[in-house]
Amino acid sequence: MNITTVTMTVNHRKISRDVPAAMRLSDFLRETLYLTGTKTGCGAGECGTCTVLIDGELKKTCLMPVLKAEGAEILTIEGLGADGVTTIQKAFMESGAVQCGYCTPGMIMTATRMLKDHPDISRDEIVRGFAGNICRCTGYQKIFDAVELARDVLKGDREFSGKPDAGPSIGRRVPRIDARGKVTGDLRYAADLDSRDMHHIQIVRSPHPHAAILSLDFTAALDMPGVVTVLTCDDVPGEDGFGVYYNDQPVLAREKVRFVGEPVAAVVAETLEQARRAAALVDVRYEELPVVSTIEQALDDGAPQLHTEWAGNVVSTTKVNKGNVDKGLKEADFIVRETYTTAAVEHAYLETEAGYAYVDSEGVVTVCSSDQDITHHRLLLTRLLGLPVSKIRVIQTPVGGGFGGKEDLLYQGILAIGAMKTGKPVKIVYTREESFINSAKRHPMVVTHEVGITRDGRLTAAKIDIKADGGAYCFSTKGIVGKAAIVAAGPYSVPNLDVVSTGVYTNNTPSGAMRSFGTIQPQFAIEATMDRCSEVTGIDPFELREINALKDGDETHTRQKLGKVSLSSVLSECRTFSRWEKGPSCSRGSQRQDLDGSGCRKPYNPADPHKTPESLAYMATRERRGRGVSAAWYGIGRSATPDRASAWAELDDGGTLKVATGVTEIGEGILTVLAQIAADELGINPGDVVIGDNDTARAPEAAHAGASRQTYMVGNAVKRACAEVRQKLIDQIALHWNIEGDHIQTREGRIFVEGFTQYSMTIAEAVHLLKFGKGVVIVGSGSFTSHHTPLDSRDGSGMPWQAYVFGSQVAEVSVNTSTGEITVLGLWAVHDVGRAINPQGVEGQIEGGAVQGLGQALMEDYQLSDGIPQTVDFTKYTLPTSVDVPMMNSLILEEPDPLSPLGAKGIGEPAPIPTPPAIINAVYDAVGIRITSLPATPDKVLTLIENKAKEDRS
Repeated sequence: MNITTVTMTVNHRKISRDVPAAMRLSDFLRETLYLTGTKTGCGAGECGTCTVLIDGELKKTCLMPVLKAEGAEILTIEGLGADGVTTIQKAFMESGAVQCGYCTPGMIMTATRMLKDHPDISRDEIVRGFAGNICRCTGYQKIFDAVELARDVLKGDREFSGKPDAGPSIGRRVPRIDARGKVTGDLRYAADLDSRDMHHIQIVRSPHPHAAILSLDFTAALDMPGVVTVLTCDDVPGEDGFGVYYNDQPVLAREKVRFVGEPVAAVVAETLEQARRAAALVDVRYEELPVVSTIEQALDDGAPQLHTEWAGNVVSTTKVNKGNVDKGLKEADFIVRETYTTAAVEHAYLETEAGYAYVDSEGVVTVCSSDQDITHHRLLLTRLLGLPVSKIRVIQTPVGGGFGGKEDLLYQGILAIGAMKTGKPVKIVYTREESFINSAKRHPMVVTHEVGITRDGRLTAAKIDIKADGGAYCFSTKGIVGKAAIVAAGPYSVPNLDVVSTGVYTNNTPSGAMRSFGTIQPQFAIEATMDRCSEVTGIDPFELREINALKDGDETHTRQKLGKVSLSSVLSECRTFSRWEKGPSCSRGSQRQDLDGSGCRKPYNPADPHKTPESLAYMATRERRGRGVSAAWYGIGRSATPDRASAWAELDDGGTLKVATGVTEIGEGILTVLAQIAADELGINPGDVVIGDNDTARAPEAAHAGASRQTYMVGNAVKRACAEVRQKLIDQIALHWNIEGDHIQTREGRIFVEGFTQYSMTIAEAVHLLKFGKGVVIVGSGSFTSHHTPLDSRDGSGMPWQAYVFGSQVAEVSVNTSTGEITVLGLWAVHDVGRAINPQGVEGQIEGGAVQGLGQALMEDYQLSDGIPQTVDFTKYTLPTSVDVPMMNSLILEEPDPLSPLGAKGIGEPAPIPTPPAIINAVYDAVGIRITSLPATPDKVLTLIENKAKEDRS
């Protein structure tokens, strides 16, 4: 290896190091200087997470050899705010511009340069300035807000918020308690962990979608310098096989491979470079087998059986039936028939999969990983490692985005076995390509409708068939197809219903949990069909939805009797909020009087500044505007099975409160929400609440991050634990004061009796008194269970969820009839969240979810050809950037859930659901074409426009 010396100034300090000549600057900063605030999200210069300032200019360090920085002056996120945090960093914290935090250092470096160059920068210039930085969480709006705030503070036009007013914190826009570590780059994610004696793992992956393994020879790899061992399926000490619902996947391929990228072997070496070189020498001989790459092929009578345990390649089927569908269709005046298809969608979290494992001095196998479900993963590892639960510990590291993709045990088993076999700490970090080909995708689905409706707008029947491509292993397919069946007919009263939802095995990349978990695909279909129903009946889309909306006391499709239903309120508020002009769904375009209002951004094309006025004028004539509406519903928590969570709390020195729960923070802000809940329950400030580690050895079970369950489940558990602490505190102080405790209150950090100064002290004083005067430590525990019942296997009846949320969105789009490009200009989103614990966080979830929905509607498509992935990095997989997002207008409704002590429900998963159909329905309004296949890429749109023009001429 060619070693050379580089000298440069980094964060105002001159340094000189001997480095490999081929080293990238990003690796030099992270691995040699340990400046891990600079992240590596893609390795291709697309995401911007590795952005730093070099001689004052923005540079993406993953594209730059370290030798190119010779003599340069480099400023990283760690070099900002030497005396604390800069104005920009403060603005990011105050504006809610931080969620998972993985993109944040790159965003702040970009914003720093923006404001230096343009102190009076406009909102439009800010939007364009972030075009080279991707955020997958926030929807960008709060990031734009942060730069505007920093601009105004620097100019003296605004000030940061001071100390919050006294009073309850629930309902307030409380800044995230974990934001500081993210804006400074100090927070260490899994890929940032390091130790002196650490080894590195490189996985050997299958190049084939389906093949028998004839032989595996790793002799040459073992002979390579630095190689410690090579792991294969024979090294699994326990019972091989894991999964979410079925244990159908081996840790390392056994006898055959079923998808491209499946782990076959793993090389453990002293350095990552050594592991990679040795992995290339592992000789695996394959015999290629017939590939099943489509749903149709999987269900064909002559298809190869991908798993012998599941006949016909069917993973799972769920049916929901009520009434008489044939009779209902005969009663209809109109029948709408359509087939809808959706693509596989990549989670695209900016932090790739990463983890670190070791065996401690007591023989406990400890896995630290970017994880969404530490408790379940511990159980799976118990099976795989053949160890008792007491000998396995799983610690969640900070997660740089999850969206469901980090619920799966992709690499943790390999890490654990590597640590056990070598006796050394081991680390694994996926490249972006590895993340693409190995992690689960949103299920591609085919949804077929036959829906009946009367002239006056009443749905009479719906016959719905759903087929989902589950890929090579089950992952979450069983739950996905079940949830799809339950919600398939939308939040509407349908007297006659027949839904069949089936998931199948193929040789494609596995499909699994992704934000909205099986609901976004079928609800796109039903909302598009509702727009068709509006067209054939001539009834306004809002009015049609209101006619059929579930009402108070109605039964759902699974015959669950509902209590209070907020859908009618949501629809009414959204109609008013968006200034909707009444009329049926048809091609109206510029005839609408509610187009191009204040809730829209101006269309922008990066090429516009370079076009002639004549060209711009011509392109303006090719633009058509339209608006579309959709509604959605979502069940909170685990589906059709009891859900539970628990928490511990302790009143600690100084009047602080320590809360321990296995909650999973993946960027959604749950730590801040729990701090607000705990603070209000005890009467202290959220800043005086400490949330314990998400560690199976230190916290009670709270289960996974998903199904929008954390505020609902964990929040209520924390409330109950803190209520017990408060009551015990009051009881003890009542004994001390020798009075009844009924009139004792806790508020603003004090415990007191109103109007009696002799009965008053700070909670800090009370803790000191009890601990050191009476030997009493105040502790409490709490749990919360949401009671759901399984579905009847015959007709799907049952109570799948205890609480439901409802939402509605309106999208305004511009369609270029020359290019087929769709631009979303404005989005109006109204969602019932039960109770908004932190409105700023709720807005962030709505905005981020909507932008993910926009991506699914217009651009995101994980493509495979005969089982071989074609889009394996960010250069080919298109994600929404800052210039793609609309102006977001969100309105929060609060219909407290009567079965929840908090009244809160959730918003993370429901937020994206209405976005794709609202956009697609708006396209019809603009140009009169029905898009039934997502994503609506320009080529699809242009073909439909041209076909319509031909039909109109004939």
